[in-house]
Amino acid sequence: MTTTTNLPRTAARSHQLVTASERTTLDPFREVDWSIPIDDSAFHLPPEVLPLYGTTVWDSMSETRRIVYGRHEAAALCGAGIWFENVLMQAVLRHLAELPVTDPAHRYLLVEVADECRHSTMFGEFIRRAGTPAYRPAHASLDVDELPGRRAMSYLLILAVEELLDHINRKTMRDERVHPVSRQIAKLHVLEEARHVSFAKTYLSEVWPQLAADERHAMAEAAPALVAMVAEFSIDPAVYEHLGIDDGATTARVNPHHRAVIVAGVSKLTGFLQDLGLIDDENRSTWAALGLLA
Repeated sequence: MTTTTNLPRTAARSHQLVTASERTTLDPFREVDWSIPIDDSAFHLPPEVLPLYGTTVWDSMSETRRIVYGRHEAAALCGAGIWFENVLMQAVLRHLAELPVTDPAHRYLLVEVADECRHSTMFGEFIRRAGTPAYRPAHASLDVDELPGRRAMSYLLILAVEELLDHINRKTMRDERVHPVSRQIAKLHVLEEARHVSFAKTYLSEVWPQLAADERHAMAEAAPALVAMVAEFSIDPAVYEHLGIDDGATTARVNPHHRAVIVAGVSKLTGFLQDLGLIDDENRSTWAALGLLA
């Protein structure tokens, strides 16, 4: 494995992000009004981002049924968020274990882990109050230390998770049809995750040219399937089983509207990876075949 050194842009960005974190760090138990019941008085996600939207199954649902379904999808998204944040925090902590405390990234990465801990408590509180099952990815396992590129790949995965969630969260926080608690959660997440995205992009941009050619090739080979795995967790079969929606997960997976939401949700990531050179003419068709590029 290539050892990356001399990352002045990452160091500078780390200083900036620590300052930004000191200026704006949000406590979800102060910023979110948990006194408002998490009920079915409104959607918890914009209808257009729900995986069944636009299908015949969706058309057959009453408005009340659609809202209930949306509440469960929001809880499942929170459950997937907790799982991913736990996996990616482990990667960040292992990175921290390799860094001297004098490295400017050391302090920022500790701040990022603290952010993710608060976000997981926020997602957990939503699930507990929403009255849904404790959804989480089933039979999922991911050891980022076994992946090619190791540290670089872990930050690529952080980007995949955060960019897809950011796309949904930005739509949620601006949509007045959405329940106020869900809008508050989405806004808090957008504000703080922007810092995590900024660090990951700076780090990847600076580290990528320092990787050995075989590591870059291995990362480019592995990345499409890993990002597709992240996108796959936008559909939780347990939601459809619990609500008694026959073939719901299958219908959602092949739903052209949902596939378009995924393409849009990862478009900032895929654009960045094309600029980086990780997505090129040789592997672009693989990304498209997996439903990650139009």
